[in-house]
Amino acid sequence: MADAVHLSPSRLRHLFVQETGTTYRGYVLWLRINRAVVAMMEGRSWTEAAHETGFADSAHFSRTFRRMFGISPAMLIKEKRSQLNKLG
Repeated sequence: MADAVHLSPSRLRHLFVQETGTTYRGYVLWLRINRAVVAMMEGRSWTEAAHETGFADSAHFSRTFRRMFGISPAMLIKEKRSQLNKLG
């Protein structure tokens, strides 16, 4: 990516953190987790969502999610479904 924007890798890392407040790797991991959550909300199984987004398995996805957000993905899905049931 640094070559694409004509910066050194170290300069790109510095600017990315300065502008976003997170590392590039952390941002990419957040994107993968977000895509997995969307896949689960669309009805895919935990394992399918994990595999589609580059995690080894659903346990790997769950551990990563919990480490980043402090809750299990099951709690997030349960809360979201509860909110949807209240609306419908």
